[in-house]
Amino acid sequence: MNRCVVCHCHAEKLLCRGCQQLIQAPAAGCHVCAKPLTEINQPVDNRLCADCRKERPAFDGIACAGIYQPPGSEWVMALKFSGQLHWARAMAELMSPVITDWPLDWPLLAMPLHRKRLQKRGYNQAHEITRLMAQASGRRVLSDCLERSQYTAMQATLPEKKRRANVRHAFTVNGSVLPEALILVDDVLTTGQTLSAAATALKQAGVTTVYGAVFLRSGG
Repeated sequence: MNRCVVCHCHAEKLLCRGCQQLIQAPAAGCHVCAKPLTEINQPVDNRLCADCRKERPAFDGIACAGIYQPPGSEWVMALKFSGQLHWARAMAELMSPVITDWPLDWPLLAMPLHRKRLQKRGYNQAHEITRLMAQASGRRVLSDCLERSQYTAMQATLPEKKRRANVRHAFTVNGSVLPEALILVDDVLTTGQTLSAAATALKQAGVTTVYGAVFLRSGG
């Protein structure tokens, strides 16, 4: 019997059932970007946030395990900046069920880091999550087809209005054999500008459908 990585009680998986429930999924999210909605009277078939009604992102949809709030947000910080890689396994455990409705032949692709940031950090947290999701789901992983070719400021340090310009031309696609559809994996989605920029590059290279799978989705 394992012990829960959070509360250390006996657990069948890395997280016990109680700690799994600490990560709250949005009750009603935008059909495209998964942003929590406040328009409670909006018809289900037209459930889009104001941003997606104004301008659709390049990706086709988002699956997320939960909303960006403690304790999940603390796990993200511990994985990304403190080298606590066991949190990648916890995230993958919670993310794997949210992509089960998507075709199994859609491969997983980790959001890349620029080589300078990868050298500094020593690992790509999105890659760590992706490989564990692949083990759990049986999906294949794409590698080396998407590159972060421009070294940009971290999105979290920028005001929302500057985030799109920061990543507009940040990605390059390598290789000529790409799937028709894929799932782009990352730890967090805030405004969606990074994932949309990556999806734009992939679609320009011939990919038809790009969905995103993230651990947490910002509610802002």
